Amino acid sequence: MKIYIGTFLIAFSTLALEITLTRILSVTTWYHLAFFAISTAMLGMTAGATTVYLKKREIERRSLDDTVALSCLGYAIVLPVALALICLIPVKLEPTLMPVLSLLLITALCTTPFYFSGVALSVLLTKYDLPIGRIYAVDLIGAALGCLFVLAGLEVFSAPTLVLICSFIGAMAAFVFAFGSTTFRNRKLLIGVSVVLFSLVTVNSLTHFGIYQYATKGNFVSIDQILIEKWNSFSRVVVLKPTEQTPPYWGPSPNIPKNEITTTYPMNIDGDAFTSVRKFSSPADIENLRYDITNIAYFLRPSGGACIIGVGGGRDLQSALLFGQERVLGIDVNPVFIDLQHKEFRSFAGLGANPAVRLVSDEARSYLTQTDETFSVIQMSMIDTWAATGAGAFSLSENGLYTVEGWNVFYDRLADNGIFTVSRWFNPDNPAETGRILSLAVTMLLRRGIADPFKHVALVTVGKISTLLLSKRAFGSDDISRLRSVSSEMQYDVLVAPGLETPSDILGRIVSARSESELFSVIKDAPYNFEPSTDESPYFFNLLRLTKMDLAFRSSQGVARGNLLATITLVGLIGCLTVLSAITVLIPLFSGIHKQKTSSTVEPAHLLGAIYFCLIGAGFMFAEIAIIQKLTVFLGHPIYALGILLFTIIASTGMGSFLSEVIPGTKRWFMLLPILVAVVILGELFVLSFLVTQYITQPIFSKAILCIAAIFPLGVLLGIFFPRGMRLFKPLVAGDTPWFWALNGIFGVLSSATAVFVSIYFGISVNFYVAAACYLLILPVVIRAAGLYTSESLSSQVANAT
Repeated sequence: MKIYIGTFLIAFSTLALEITLTRILSVTTWYHLAFFAISTAMLGMTAGATTVYLKKREIERRSLDDTVALSCLGYAIVLPVALALICLIPVKLEPTLMPVLSLLLITALCTTPFYFSGVALSVLLTKYDLPIGRIYAVDLIGAALGCLFVLAGLEVFSAPTLVLICSFIGAMAAFVFAFGSTTFRNRKLLIGVSVVLFSLVTVNSLTHFGIYQYATKGNFVSIDQILIEKWNSFSRVVVLKPTEQTPPYWGPSPNIPKNEITTTYPMNIDGDAFTSVRKFSSPADIENLRYDITNIAYFLRPSGGACIIGVGGGRDLQSALLFGQERVLGIDVNPVFIDLQHKEFRSFAGLGANPAVRLVSDEARSYLTQTDETFSVIQMSMIDTWAATGAGAFSLSENGLYTVEGWNVFYDRLADNGIFTVSRWFNPDNPAETGRILSLAVTMLLRRGIADPFKHVALVTVGKISTLLLSKRAFGSDDISRLRSVSSEMQYDVLVAPGLETPSDILGRIVSARSESELFSVIKDAPYNFEPSTDESPYFFNLLRLTKMDLAFRSSQGVARGNLLATITLVGLIGCLTVLSAITVLIPLFSGIHKQKTSSTVEPAHLLGAIYFCLIGAGFMFAEIAIIQKLTVFLGHPIYALGILLFTIIASTGMGSFLSEVIPGTKRWFMLLPILVAVVILGELFVLSFLVTQYITQPIFSKAILCIAAIFPLGVLLGIFFPRGMRLFKPLVAGDTPWFWALNGIFGVLSSATAVFVSIYFGISVNFYVAAACYLLILPVVIRAAGLYTSESLSSQVANAT
């Protein structure tokens, strides 16, 4: 029983640490670099497993309980040290060697704890004489519950406190093995470490004097500057002390009031994105908002109800009230912003207590799908995804708000004369985001049967900001006259509008397209990717074409440059992981296998085993990433994607592992299993697509049940492969199974990055096909492995193995 309890605790702590570190590194570095560090950290587990393989004789001479206890103790000791240094080390992107050294150091710090947990889990899964299906099931169930623990924990504790809790749980796992061993000699050290960790958790959770996020994207924030700090699975939101300053704008008119000072509370999201909470007790407090180009739609539609996508500090809601909107709905996926408006800033910002304002914590597209309410203005200003959300590593910038299907929802929620307005970054020399916004609008209108989309679209710019106006009905002459009048008064540039000449050739050709085929012929040779993003490929911000990667280094646009660099980082990450994967394979191959070759069947057995575990590691990750990406929009909150999808996948896999112990083991069944799984994976693609199109308007509870029902059977089947593979190859390779565990992990990490690359450039559905292919390729491996058994023992051994 102690082995199962200890396995559960260290698996629980390891996955909770992985997710929590993603949150911390989104604040310390940029989100795509956070994924790089986390992916490299997962190599620590592989390094631990490889150590178990290469030092098998040393491990066999020592008690297995002692080995696991020492590994868990090492994990508990190094984790607080690594956390403190990660929170201290600044990372500032600049063309010098120092950022590279900072990232290398952070990567090494992330890797170290995972190395120790990798040793522990590898020994537990490969060295103990226990049913592999049961112990692997316990490992997966612990990991699944660790995932849920982070979601709940980040609502109560800061991310650094959660890491300290993970360290304490690691110490508890060490206790389980140490006090059941008669040879363990470090009990006093273990007790002392546990007391220190418990004290650190207490100090961190109850005071401001513990470990906190000091370095954020190359800057340092003193605790004295922080008024409010809130963590959750979406972000870290910090509210700084109030300041008297010039009102902040996105796209200010040159005619803004001069020398105006207002009281604001600056807000910082993940150390880089900024917004502010403004005082609003009378219209005079927010009169300056008339001079921001993001609000130009209200000059055309000052009444009829407004919907604001992204509450933030509340400035867009205040703008709607300023122009006379009698009802204002604010939707934000991050509940922190809603709570701040209802509690701390209820009176100051004038929104939480305003009867005309309704605030909803939900994913905007999901919420608007389920309501019949219509609005004269739906506003989405500068909404993007910089942070690594709790939905897991490598999500990059997928965003259901910027897809043809998403804009269809917003279009349906417009009143007959309604306007959907979107503001994004603008660069007249490289209109990357602007071109894609227009392409997205034109495609949506064409699919709605509108023959001349140009009559429904206008685009106004000032400085580095452009604002798109998409009208449900064609803009009339009065609308265009009013738009030109306001733009002239505010000194904005009307770049696109019906009846006016468009100065940009590419933008003019985009809005003039009369069919999708004509549109694609216009944009196919553009330097940036102007293709409209869809739910199949929801990467709106990935503007880079593979043949034009040099543009990333010449672009000066804010989010565009960030996401272009993110793509380059992803490509580099795949290359680095490929090299590291090769090293992980070659070192054990030449250092261990050839030294231990005892029969003619050892070498092919090792090769077949390596292929088998690489395939199930890659296949599982391709399937997992594809399922999560497919259903994130369906469930709405990213928190639901993690809490429901990831938990269900891991838990069902654990159930499959457990059932592998009781399912009759026949050679025919094991031969049919890869085919069955491949068919189910392909069927899953169609089932999930059907759910998204037919049941997206259902309540969240119903959608959660549907997702669980759709995913669970596949997870059970996938969970059978690891324990069955261990039983198949263990008699052939003796003590070399830790190497297989390492390969399974490294190819899972490599495939997670590759799956995102595939989604970006080829579509989410392709990941389902790749996953199915991986499992189909297992069939010849199993057939060949079965042939390595002697004819006399084949019947019994293969039956027992499978």
